[in-house]
Amino acid sequence: MNLTICLKPGFNRAIFRFRLAFYLWLMLLLLALLAIAPVNFLLRQQLGHLYLPDHPLMPLEFSLLEVFLANQNLLAPYLSFLLVFILVSTVLFVFFSAGLFGRMLSPDPVVTFREFLADGCRYFWKFLLSLLVFLPFLVLLFLLFRLLALPLNLWSDRAVSEWPVLIASNLRMLLLILLWTAFKLLLDLVRIIMVTESRKVIPAYASALRFLRSNFFGLWGLYLLVGVAVTLISLLWLLLARILPTGTPTGLILIIILGQAYALFRLLARQVFIGVEYSYYTSRKGN
Repeated sequence: MNLTICLKPGFNRAIFRFRLAFYLWLMLLLLALLAIAPVNFLLRQQLGHLYLPDHPLMPLEFSLLEVFLANQNLLAPYLSFLLVFILVSTVLFVFFSAGLFGRMLSPDPVVTFREFLADGCRYFWKFLLSLLVFLPFLVLLFLLFRLLALPLNLWSDRAVSEWPVLIASNLRMLLLILLWTAFKLLLDLVRIIMVTESRKVIPAYASALRFLRSNFFGLWGLYLLVGVAVTLISLLWLLLARILPTGTPTGLILIIILGQAYALFRLLARQVFIGVEYSYYTSRKGN
């Protein structure tokens, strides 16, 4: 199968709906600020006497791990907030995924924030239920990983030097990534079917499994190809971040900007994955 049949339409679909990545970036940035604000307040309240008057950004220079180890009660007021925040964020992430898939797969290329929110509301319960149904598949992923990693564990346990341990550790990580991408394909495909074909959750899972039974390796290979491209770009981004100076205000500002640009790039990459998966599914659905 010609790769351009799926790659080009998927990439174009993501580019024409770039606003989605921008909307998601803004909301995730807001969530991050809400999560960090209480920690910053606690640091200023509990450790403010350690700051120098001419260093208003001193909290960023603390080793937070060392601070928390030295004063383990410091985070006690924050833990309850953190638990509630994680629960609320989980619900919001489901909502964001529903809006993302809804707008990405809509025949209307025009994207507005209002339509994004409307799709989030429209598909929220289906996406939440699809995530709950996916939990047994996560258990299967864990069991399969333990089984396939068993020879690597035995090899590293019998090692007489550190090299087999390091190699086995990297191979286990690679195995976990490959398994996760394979199972993630199922969840993505279920959500594509729910949005484009108005299927309920269980019929969408049945339809997705039937499709993957004969098209799994083709779709998985395409997914891994896009993943390798995203990984290479990420490595270049990391290399650039390491080159930038960190000891100056200008360098710090550039690193912050680069980090936010990378976050925006990863959100756009997520759109590319969805677009490519959708293009492959529609091109092979009748076969």
